[in-house]
Amino acid sequence: MEFQVAAAQQGSVDAEDLLAFFRCRRLPYLDRFGPQEAKLPPENLLEQWRRDRQTLQAAVLERFPGEQVAPGNEALLAAMVAGAERIYGGQIVAELFWEAEAELASSEVALASSPETELELPEDDSTRAVPEFRSVWVSSSLDLLIRDPALRSQGRPVYLPVHIRLGKRPKPEYELLLALQAELLGSLQGQVPKHGFLILKDKEWYPVELDRRRAQVRRLLQDYLRSLSRPEPPQVLMARSRCHLCHWRNYCRQLNATTQPLSLLPGVTRSRYPLLQKAGIDSIEALANAPLETLQAIPQLGARVALQLQLQARATLSRQPLWLQSPPPALPTAPVELYFDIEADPRHNVAYLLGLLVVEQAEEHKVVNYYSCLAAEPQEEGQAWQQFLELVQRYPEAPIYHFHGFEVQTCRQLGEQYQTDPREVQQLLERFVDLHTWIQRSVVLPVESYSLKNIARWLGFKWRLPEANGAYSIYWYSQWLETRDRHYLEQTLIYNEDDCQATYRLKAWLSQSAASESSRR
Repeated sequence: MEFQVAAAQQGSVDAEDLLAFFRCRRLPYLDRFGPQEAKLPPENLLEQWRRDRQTLQAAVLERFPGEQVAPGNEALLAAMVAGAERIYGGQIVAELFWEAEAELASSEVALASSPETELELPEDDSTRAVPEFRSVWVSSSLDLLIRDPALRSQGRPVYLPVHIRLGKRPKPEYELLLALQAELLGSLQGQVPKHGFLILKDKEWYPVELDRRRAQVRRLLQDYLRSLSRPEPPQVLMARSRCHLCHWRNYCRQLNATTQPLSLLPGVTRSRYPLLQKAGIDSIEALANAPLETLQAIPQLGARVALQLQLQARATLSRQPLWLQSPPPALPTAPVELYFDIEADPRHNVAYLLGLLVVEQAEEHKVVNYYSCLAAEPQEEGQAWQQFLELVQRYPEAPIYHFHGFEVQTCRQLGEQYQTDPREVQQLLERFVDLHTWIQRSVVLPVESYSLKNIARWLGFKWRLPEANGAYSIYWYSQWLETRDRHYLEQTLIYNEDDCQATYRLKAWLSQSAASESSRR
């Protein structure tokens, strides 16, 4: 597809667009110039998070009252001149400058609110050329400004930026936004704040040193403007943590599969991809067929990673699994086997569903039953935990299969929280079998990623709710708590049962395939 050139439309920058660019170099470009018909509708969970953030902002305002202002520099400046202790809301707009030559240099010069603040020429230096400056107008919505009681500029108070987010810990992107807002504030109050604060989900205030982020903000802004001036979107590696809620995820996956299939190979990360490119490895075929010693000689890649990537490329090309051990290790089997999956909601800090699939071997067939240990209210979590313990104790010899470490971590936390006998918790955890860990040690699969959904779908398993994922489950539980519409709980139960069934399907395939591989050896 041909994209229009963006240079004519990059006259201003919104801080949220710059933040999106920090998370994904392709996102702002596609939002402006991508095929709008390819966009997915916004995820319901994102709207839920937006409302949750508004609730957190309201809680901060109630605890620390202050003046609320309308968008625009004039209203903001009036509140600052009046000396308000705290200023909520509003939007600031300012022109930020940088020296053009610094765009290509690794300089620590920060953004300036005007050219004069960075330009100092000796009066007798008649031969020195006057630097060329470039600028862009930048706007940012503000959460909160607090007056610094120790500082004044031009006879007026100096204000520090405060950012309110739902995160559990400070993140670089939050600090970058604070640093950018500090630069914009410098244009209004004559002094760029050196410090700011983050208020996170726990309502604690986290101080942030902003000077160390100023040069990074300048480089990010320049990269952003350059990316919008190019005829094609930036090449981006797909990542589940960044992409699973993005409205461009399907489009990017299709585009990458056509133009850069190597970037979709498991293990080819953002840092490893340029290393392979520099070594002339630009396709899955090239990676699969390269001499191993050539790959292992690539600086910063390492012998173990080189072997892992080549095996993954060969499995992908052949569309067949490659076993790492000969013979493959056997998975434990028993007359009764349990398959376990947990749904948790970080918004309400609750593990609201502990689902268990019980598979019993009868005379000539298997009996499969699903049990849901559900906390319909967050305060019922302890009851759901006890119900789960009683259920698994009915089958003391049964292995408990799960996928990834979340179930282990959550059961430890629940045991501590509800004062379960540590010996009972330890005996429980000793029965756990993590299929994700087993796969990592035993086999390379021809899949795009090693998530349960990708692997089970490769095996032909189908979820009854095709678009469902963990984010949807969280949203459904939140909606149940807000609306009391039981349909949302039923959706969550269906999704969890299918996750347990997918784990069962995966274990059955692994056992059968490993046995077949062993018999051929």
